[in-house]
Amino acid sequence: MKFSVIASIVVAAGLPALAQEEITNPGFEYGWSGWTDVDPNKDATAVSGHFNTGVKSAKILRSGGHFEQEIPLYPESDYVLRAFIKGPGLIGIIVDGEDLTAKSDSKTEEWLPVEIAFSSGRAMAAVIRGDWNGAESRFDDFELIAKSGPALAAAEEAAKGPKIYATIPGACERMSQLRIRTAEDDGSNDGHTPEMAIDADFDPESRWSSKFAGKELTLDMGMPQTLKEIGFAFYKGNERQNFFAVSTSINGFDWVPLIQRAKSAGITTAIERFDFDDRVARHIKVIGLGNQQNEWNSIVEVQAYGCGLGEIDSEGDGSATARVKGISAYGLKLGEPPSENFDLAKWKITLPIDADGDGKADEISEALLANGWSDERFFYTDPATGGMVFRVFGGNATTPNSRYQRVELREMLRAGDGTIPTRNADGTPTMNNWVFSSAPEYAQSLAGGVDGTLRATLAVNQVTRLGMVNRVGRVIIGQIHAKDAEPFRLYYRKLPINKYGSLYYVHERAGQADIVVPLVGESGDYAENPENGIALDEVFTYEVSVSSKEIDGSLHPILDVRVVRDDGTVIDAPPLDMSDSGYSKVDEFMYFKAGAYSQNDSEAWRDRDFDQVTFFAVSASH
Repeated sequence: MKFSVIASIVVAAGLPALAQEEITNPGFEYGWSGWTDVDPNKDATAVSGHFNTGVKSAKILRSGGHFEQEIPLYPESDYVLRAFIKGPGLIGIIVDGEDLTAKSDSKTEEWLPVEIAFSSGRAMAAVIRGDWNGAESRFDDFELIAKSGPALAAAEEAAKGPKIYATIPGACERMSQLRIRTAEDDGSNDGHTPEMAIDADFDPESRWSSKFAGKELTLDMGMPQTLKEIGFAFYKGNERQNFFAVSTSINGFDWVPLIQRAKSAGITTAIERFDFDDRVARHIKVIGLGNQQNEWNSIVEVQAYGCGLGEIDSEGDGSATARVKGISAYGLKLGEPPSENFDLAKWKITLPIDADGDGKADEISEALLANGWSDERFFYTDPATGGMVFRVFGGNATTPNSRYQRVELREMLRAGDGTIPTRNADGTPTMNNWVFSSAPEYAQSLAGGVDGTLRATLAVNQVTRLGMVNRVGRVIIGQIHAKDAEPFRLYYRKLPINKYGSLYYVHERAGQADIVVPLVGESGDYAENPENGIALDEVFTYEVSVSSKEIDGSLHPILDVRVVRDDGTVIDAPPLDMSDSGYSKVDEFMYFKAGAYSQNDSEAWRDRDFDQVTFFAVSASH
């Protein structure tokens, strides 16, 4: 969006004025205006009627009192800070981390100049002060004198007389964030003060807020810059449009409209940038015009962009923590089917119903699933989080060889290519499945992948509470499935009397007992409440990976399992050697599964007693 071009701006100039303007109220003619008066006991400092010039000065009567002011600087410039002191006073400046001072030890009634020579280096601001030096003293006529570098060049240019800054399109090719030094308003804010809008903090509580149309937020970049864009992060910017106008000034007195009236998109709390023709400006005035819902003007952050001596590294646009309209805190779209948030092209889903009456649990193909299929009973997008919800009731249809119901994804590497069978008659792999790297080379050549990793971020929302003691509260949330067995089943289990749930996995072995590996808490039917257990609705991540390791000249398949809790706690199960489990064969293959596979076939109170799991991320790689 482009706004009208301002061809030129006239600036009043003059070397002494330019240098002194960097210090506000240098002669204390307006009391402590512009200065911070540090006087713990309220009796160490005062404004005096004795003066070097004008009619006032500052006075320090005893130790503990001083006054200070932050001033803008040009970088890579040499300066002299000068003040006139009567009595034994001290002036100082803190610049680029260095504290420089100069003293007057005079005990006469004369006003004597005291100077500090310094270089700004990379600094674009400094703090100057007057301080105690052993006895009562007075201070007047602070002055900042440019000696070299950009500061001197600017002073000499200003000394030539009125300056016309031409805004020539394309004259400034760079686009950087520009430093905003100060922010001010008329004091009628609600406690969310102006400086909060320029502190690079995108927390909603760190904002400027002032009620009623016409309230102004005035920003100072410290020196003229070529302004090309301005950005705003609005409070509740994802819920409502905000209305505003913008003007700019070179000298802080003469204002020229930049944006007559504009509105935000109302879709994000991150920075929204507004473009216009290049404008030379030092001061920016944002005029709040309320928002779509009320008369409040609330800005979390303001950023200026363009080029000049005020360029800084980007402070970010707040997108990492932004709330976006229609997007949940997990970065997922709301009101859309799961395929809009998750890549489901290589998955099909099994359901706990038999709608076609063929005696088997129904399945939805990868093509239908990827094209937006959902069902509000079993598989849908959570309206609050955007997560992919798997909800399964007991007593419905099951798959062959299982007594339990599921709403579960099944990995399909063929991605809808019906010419690739799910399995061969002789049990060897197809391109739809994967194998261990310890399997024979012939099996690897037939498979669609070798080894693999399944990663998922999820929360278990509910588990069953009714039924047989050895089945209640138990749901499988991830699997590695082989041709007929399961090298890996990840269980979440929460008993009805326990506050928290446990997490464990089971590894099946051909002709041998299963291996049960606890991860959090215990797996037993009468397990005590695990103090460090996983609560319902707690978000956590699991990662299961199969790789191989050479041991004594042969490859051993290794199973690694990791869990990351919501507080960052990492749980790594010991690596499991699967070389004796019977899966490294030519007629064996694997596929991942993820979802809610109930382990309770109770039919009691089906509309209330069910398993529900919500996934916020899921991916498989080979």
